[in-house]
Amino acid sequence: MKFSTNILNEIKDRILVSQVVGKKVQLKKKGKEYVGLSPFNKERTPSFTVNDEKQFYHCFSTNKHGDIFTFLVEVGGLSFPEAVEKLAEEAGIQLQSLSPEEESKFNKSKEIFSVLDLSKSFFLSQLFESGNFFALKYLRERGVNDEIIKDFDIGFSPQGNQLENFLLSKGFSHEIMILSGMVIQNEKNINNYYDRFRNRIIFPIRDTRARVVGFGGRVIKKEDQPKYLNSPETSVFHKGNILYNFSKIRSDIKERDNLIVVEGYMDVVSLASKGFNKAVAPLGTAITESQLNILWKESNTPIICFDGDRAGRAASLRVSELALKLIKPNKSLKFINLPSNLDPDDYIKNYGLESFKKLIDQAIPLTSLIWDSCMGISEVNTPEGRSGFESELRKKINLIKDSSIKKHYGLIFKQNLDELFYNKTRTVSYSNDYGGGNFFKKGITSTKLKTSILGSGGELPSDLEALVVSGVLLFPEIIIKFFEILESASFKNTRLREIRNNLIMLGKKEDGGLGIDLLKDYIKINYKSFSEENLKFANTFWLNQKNKDFNEIKKLWLEILSDDQHIKSLEKDIKDNIDRIDNEDDERRFIELIKNKDNSIKLIEEKYGKEENE
Repeated sequence: MKFSTNILNEIKDRILVSQVVGKKVQLKKKGKEYVGLSPFNKERTPSFTVNDEKQFYHCFSTNKHGDIFTFLVEVGGLSFPEAVEKLAEEAGIQLQSLSPEEESKFNKSKEIFSVLDLSKSFFLSQLFESGNFFALKYLRERGVNDEIIKDFDIGFSPQGNQLENFLLSKGFSHEIMILSGMVIQNEKNINNYYDRFRNRIIFPIRDTRARVVGFGGRVIKKEDQPKYLNSPETSVFHKGNILYNFSKIRSDIKERDNLIVVEGYMDVVSLASKGFNKAVAPLGTAITESQLNILWKESNTPIICFDGDRAGRAASLRVSELALKLIKPNKSLKFINLPSNLDPDDYIKNYGLESFKKLIDQAIPLTSLIWDSCMGISEVNTPEGRSGFESELRKKINLIKDSSIKKHYGLIFKQNLDELFYNKTRTVSYSNDYGGGNFFKKGITSTKLKTSILGSGGELPSDLEALVVSGVLLFPEIIIKFFEILESASFKNTRLREIRNNLIMLGKKEDGGLGIDLLKDYIKINYKSFSEENLKFANTFWLNQKNKDFNEIKKLWLEILSDDQHIKSLEKDIKDNIDRIDNEDDERRFIELIKNKDNSIKLIEEKYGKEENE
């Protein structure tokens, strides 16, 4: 007797795994799971776990894994139909035989799964054929060794119709090959068929039951297109409901583990080759509602880690909006914002696995990403812009369906708005370039101290901005003390602003902490040569302070930043008032603003220029 998937799922929903297992194994509640001694072998320390929420059991001593049906088969000695009939009776569900139409569909599905499994084996064998050595060489150059190849069943699809011929030799019809997505029929010649995947590295894609349901193919030569190709939608493959590598790591995920979502299957494999084995990926499309719910079933706060390019940042924002519509109590997301144009594999190559794990620890919450995205499209230096910023935040909040969560988002954003606009007396400015957890708005004009000790002569204007950034690069501990102040400061120079943004991105963490060792390594790798070549005059100033107590250095740095922001504030006042001169009083006030600015510049030049001849 065959049973529909809907019937089996209904039985599983009505009967807890712990109810079935508890009749054979003495279980003890531990957090969200139950633990007990393995029913498959003798042991003294419990290694057998049951999770009712996830509807499975797992034995770590034997690596056996299953649901209520497989438990009765493996431990109770029943056949599968007997197990279903027994549990259906307990659940009060009447079993019905499949109709002839359902029977035909079931048999075709079995054939499709057989074709897919055989195709996987065929692709794997082709990878090690001597004529395809270039494919194996490509993988090894990407850091994918034989162990990872075997672990992920990575293969290769050769040119021509070799898979079609192989499947024909195994007795499969062209109809089943087409239904499985492995073979395409020529539109002009219906008697002509060809392999869907040709000359590509092949990654088998599995469903939550670990069955191969499709494949992803990646080209080896850059000129070949498209770069990635997935199986088409079939009766067994629906890419919006599947996460690559999910079935492989599902049983190993613990409540507090970091479940990372990356962009594609090559990212997952590359991370595994570097020693990180808790990554999954959507299949070349935006994350769907179904995929989010799969993630939340395993982890309260999965972490999104897309590439550091513009497309990756835009994808993160799309995920954040989808998440707002679906979030429930204790279910949310965090985000890792990689430095510009780096993917996870590139990051680990450059900075190492431990550095990547620090980024995981510093992942920003969904609230921060939403706040920053709204800030990035707002002009908060004007009353109208501030009102627009609040309006953008309200739009995001209104996406939330859960009334309790919506209320708390509103309270958090209101508190942040009050602190930003009313409780702080500092210049606030942000940029429209999304980068690493914050948006910073184009700065106003920077003061040029051409007669001071800083001089000019560098590739960048060597002014107070350069001195501020140079101080941070030489003494990165300053950020711990003045993180928020540096974050809110405006910068005119594009390159200096980018450096500041990246440092803030790397330092930002939900609880305000900072990985100072990671930051020092990042500065050394990325900005040592830039600093030596372009900030030499500013560096000289700071190196003259190296014998001072660090508290004095921090105080001096804050004073320099304050002077720089003060001048920018005066220049903004001048810019805002230049078109508002309607009478003599307005003109007098405008002249006073210019005098105030000139006097301030003179005082600042004297302050930092006095060391010029020392």
